[in-house]
Amino acid sequence: MKTFNCTCQDHQILFFESSTCSSCNRTVGIDDEFEKVEPYDLDEKSGQYFKAEQPHIRYQKCDNNANFQACNGMVKLNTLAPADDKDEVLCFACRFNETIPNLSIVEHIPLWRKMERAKRRALYTLKAFSLPLRNISQDPDNGLSFDFITDRDVNDHFVSKLHGSETVFTGHDCGHITINLAEANDVARSHTKLAMGERYRTLLGHFRHELGHYYFDILIASSPEKHALCKQYFGDDELDYQEALDKHYKNGSPENWREAFISEYATMHPYEDWAETWAHYMHIMDTLETAKNFSITGSTSANTDDAEEIEDLNLPQSTYFFSAQTSITSILDTWIDFAVILNSLNRSMGMNDAYPFVLTEPVRTKLSFIHHAIHDRLHRMPALVEETNNVEPEVKTNNTKRNL
Repeated sequence: MKTFNCTCQDHQILFFESSTCSSCNRTVGIDDEFEKVEPYDLDEKSGQYFKAEQPHIRYQKCDNNANFQACNGMVKLNTLAPADDKDEVLCFACRFNETIPNLSIVEHIPLWRKMERAKRRALYTLKAFSLPLRNISQDPDNGLSFDFITDRDVNDHFVSKLHGSETVFTGHDCGHITINLAEANDVARSHTKLAMGERYRTLLGHFRHELGHYYFDILIASSPEKHALCKQYFGDDELDYQEALDKHYKNGSPENWREAFISEYATMHPYEDWAETWAHYMHIMDTLETAKNFSITGSTSANTDDAEEIEDLNLPQSTYFFSAQTSITSILDTWIDFAVILNSLNRSMGMNDAYPFVLTEPVRTKLSFIHHAIHDRLHRMPALVEETNNVEPEVKTNNTKRNL
């Protein structure tokens, strides 16, 4: 994630979540272009905000920003509209919400803020790739939406079931993503992480994983040719999903899963292999952008024979990793170098490795497929003579709900 700067005399650094400049105390936020965090001046007479270079364009804070500090979104006002036309009250990111937690329970509010921070970071990365990103008002058939709900009591860290509530699964279903509010609670999430034997479980990771399912439908399933090619890399996703899920939780992962999969959960079904690999591609790209922003990517062992090497392109920083022209070989080689630095920094702080995963050659190949799918360059991916996966894929169903 990039940092930004205020226009004040100190050029104070602004972070993605910033809502106020700590130097000049002006309101800062992100508008519906969803590209830049920047300062806004207040017209005290009207109560409206404006950017100094465009004083004729007026903004107001997103309702979730003004009332709950759940985001830093700014909403452009249509000052030319008839008086009886109502302005939009939600910002770009908040318009993707279909259901938010019950805010009459005050303990839900700080957890909802965490959900919104993770969601906005995920959406920002998607927008950087120029991927289709429409809410259900814009696209009722294929738009993206979110439910943030729970079936358990926040007061005991989501142990007790709420009376009369239906079980809530984190998952994706036809463009609609549900995230259980319990995932924003550190205690509840840690208990689940230990119970499932996971080395990595984060709120942002959930968003990226479930968005992977959404973009499988958008980028792959809608094209018979791309879908057929995808099966060669990830396996046959037309196998029964529920059967595979039951088998996975009964028997566990194959002993040799590390040879061809990024995680144990990825072995469960080709759908999950795709979503786990997609999430890791997002982890890598966002973290590398952050490292590049602070000039700490370290050395790179990129293959100089690659025809699309970054050094030859002299790309600006903003498109260094997100450009379609940037070599996936260079990206992954740079990541391997930087992950060593990242893990070493964590160990110096007495913490577990930030990235406790191994990128084997089959996993790198799957990450390459994701890279080419995002940039609509799957025609560059060769058809496999042999199945990439060393473990026979198990499963299918359109229900990709992930058990908690």
